[in-house]
Amino acid sequence: MCSSDLCHQPPGQGHGSPDRSIESLTTAQGVSAFTAPSLPSDKVRVYRQQGAASVPTPRRPYPQHYLCLALLLPAALSEANPLHGSLQTQWHSRYVSEGRDNLDGHSLHSLGGDLTKDHGALGVWQAWGAGSSDYRENNLFAEYAPGIGRWEPYLNVTYLQFHADDPALDTPDDVEAGFGIATHLQPWLALRADGTWSRQADGAFYALSLVGEQQLWATGIAQLRLTQAYDQGYASEDYDGPNHREVGVMLTWHCHRSVNLWAGWQHSWAGEDVRRDGGGDLSWGQVGVMGYF
Repeated sequence: MCSSDLCHQPPGQGHGSPDRSIESLTTAQGVSAFTAPSLPSDKVRVYRQQGAASVPTPRRPYPQHYLCLALLLPAALSEANPLHGSLQTQWHSRYVSEGRDNLDGHSLHSLGGDLTKDHGALGVWQAWGAGSSDYRENNLFAEYAPGIGRWEPYLNVTYLQFHADDPALDTPDDVEAGFGIATHLQPWLALRADGTWSRQADGAFYALSLVGEQQLWATGIAQLRLTQAYDQGYASEDYDGPNHREVGVMLTWHCHRSVNLWAGWQHSWAGEDVRRDGGGDLSWGQVGVMGYF
């Protein structure tokens, strides 16, 4: 599961950019930061949707795995350019990805980090169910996100492990490939398309989003995101088509030269795919902190 919502600062969220200035929050990071602090939304199984990230999309979140890591690691360790990194932790009131509540109303805590060099990134993301849920999820991802003029494409691969409350219900490990592109229509408005393919499900999940942002004060930014998501054998085997619509608001405060705080709220309207699985409309929120180095 990944979270197409705001999930980790996971794949597809601009890991390749080392710029940590407040200006970067309103440009490259601003468009994707919304999805990061949620989920990896998304699959968030999204991750994720991831993410779900988020993030994403939750939890089948994000990024051919060992090969990609082997290709990126030498570049990350070279001395040509400095390494940058980040650490972040979040609390999610629900673990939502692909318009579905993955933990039956229980909240989720997550911890993640990444190292970036030039346009490549390597990272990890872990999450634990709160309350009576003993759910655990581990993600290892690699991403390549070059900037091409006004376009911001990315490719990533993620290795995911899932551990349910009951070991007998554990889901097999999965490998997911993520891809997407974003561009600014206006200085304050961006259009982005994101997709995730799961080896385990042998299906894909797509999302088309409009992301608007407004600087509220020198170090504060508000973002509004509108998303339409489509399932093609990823979240459900019985139906391909519109999955859900989602709206989200994120407030980010660049409180220190190397620290961001954020809080967000999302609402999802169930589409035919979600309703056929017995789901409905959902609302949830999250708070988090991220440090850069």
